[in-house]
Order: sequence, then C-alpha cells, then structure tokens
Amino acid sequence: MYLKINLALVALSFPLSFVLPPKVAFENGLIENLQVAVLLFSAALSFKLSLSAENSNSKWFHRFCAALMILFAMRELSYGRVFFQTGAFPSGEPTFVMMADFPYRKQIYIFLTIYILALLAILLKFIPLKRMLFGKKPVDALIVMTVAILVSQFGDHGYFVGKEYGAILEEVNELIAYMTFPKICLYYNEFFLNAKGV
Repeated sequence: MYLKINLALVALSFPLSFVLPPKVAFENGLIENLQVAVLLFSAALSFKLSLSAENSNSKWFHRFCAALMILFAMRELSYGRVFFQTGAFPSGEPTFVMMADFPYRKQIYIFLTIYILALLAILLKFIPLKRMLFGKKPVDALIVMTVAILVSQFGDHGYFVGKEYGAILEEVNELIAYMTFPKICLYYNEFFLNAKGV
C-alpha cells in the first residue's frame, strides 16, 4: 500500500506541474518550506528514537540520521541565505544575497567541513554498515526514494514537462523523497531492536 500510494504521488506530480502556480516552487517557497518541515520532523523523530534505543549501534544510527536530516534542512535553506532577500525577478521569484557576499561565509564553510567530517567519522566508526548492506532493507521506501530522485532530475533538466514547469516537478519529487526518511528511520529502529547484542 505504501509503495502504491507514493508511486501514485510521483505519477501525479507530472500533471500537478502544469496546474500548480509557479510560485510554489520558488526558492524559499511553499514546497521548499514543506521540505524543511519534513526534514526537521525526521530529525526530531530520529533524535527521539536515539533516546529510547536499547543498544549502542541503534543510538548512533539515529543520532547520525538526525544530524544528516539537519544538514539537508540547512541545505534547503541555502545555509541561511534565504533570510537575506535582495529583491525579486519579474516573475515574482525572490532573489537572495550571493554566497560570495554572504556574511560569515568562511565560518560557514569551516563549520560545514567539520560537520560533514564528523558525520563520516560516525558513519564509519559506529554504524554497522556491512550488516545493514547485506541485511533486509526497507525496499518499498528505497524504491520510492530512487524513483522520486530520478523524476526530480527530470524536472531539473526540463524533461517531459519543459523548463517552464520543471521546477515544480523537481521540488514536488524532492518532497516525496524526503517523506521516505521517517519510514526508513522507523524500519531501522525495528532492525536494531531485532538484532540482539548489536
């Protein structure tokens, strides 16, 4: 049922690209803000699961997921640039300060470098990658994520719907891809619960 519903949403995103107003896909627009909300919800869920986790690997997995979701949310917010609007295009789409002119950009780059290196260290040291790679997986969620990411790339390049409507197709399918994260987190919560002594 999960797979059918979400693949139907992906299919529905094609006609929606012609129906929804362009402004919903603007930078810092409705869909991007929904993406951030989903990512922050996923981060909060992962953090909550880490508090109740019964073994070390489970705790670190959920901590890693929470931190990764926060990184994705920061990316969707252009690392803060969306709070510095400089004007708007004739279409009404807002423009924002360029990264080259962004305050504290060097500090942001340093922070992101340390943050990503810390994530990689956690991934390699505390996450049982081999067990997860060769064990059972949330196949339905991974299929939805893969298809949604692929279709979002179609939108980014203007395939099937053209450049004019591609932004909506891209953003809607990014949202669908992000909506798989809570299911994946819950799946692996059960995965670790059933892995005695991990």
